Amino acid sequence: MYTERHNKAGRILLNAIFNGANGGDICMADVGSQQRCEDDGAPYVGLNHVPANMLPPQADQGTEEHARWLRTKRPDIMLCNMQGHSQVDIERHEIFIVELKTCQDTRPTDQMTAARQQHEELVERLVERGYQGDNIKIYPILLGVSGTIYVAHTIGTLEQLGVRRDAALSCAQKLHTLMVQQLHSVVTTRRHLEHRAAPGLPPYNPFEW
Repeated sequence: MYTERHNKAGRILLNAIFNGANGGDICMADVGSQQRCEDDGAPYVGLNHVPANMLPPQADQGTEEHARWLRTKRPDIMLCNMQGHSQVDIERHEIFIVELKTCQDTRPTDQMTAARQQHEELVERLVERGYQGDNIKIYPILLGVSGTIYVAHTIGTLEQLGVRRDAALSCAQKLHTLMVQQLHSVVTTRRHLEHRAAPGLPPYNPFEW
């Protein structure tokens, strides 16, 4: 339930970024399957982990441990202008790491910090590959669990990623609607499970939440 909520929100973000000024720079997106993307009208990028040629060779490359690292360190969305592959070109590339986080509506700071810490090791490996640290930017996008949209951490971040203001506002409205709908689903499912675990509770009513 939580994973699909996250992925669905990710597809809304992906579609907005794809149709923005930097849409052509999207190089990976971990937002669900091709069918899910098609169902939601989002582009399917075809790669759900950091491209191998953007990372330095590793001693454990090709092993299950390396594959696990790729799975756990992948951002939700990543953009990079991939024109040119010489060392000079790589040093000029800008990389945008986009991480979507759901947070307590009144406490967004904790998840902002978590999003940045989550990708510290990825940034280190990108720098090891030859990309300039100053050109690698992490963009956390925060959504309040009850549907709160943050001007700075949602709309403002989308604009920094090349999304027009009107499109960013439209994207924010879709995200808000999704979170409100999903909150009802999450709460009613949790209440149902609690009722099954404790038969002495009052009769389950999905409209009391």
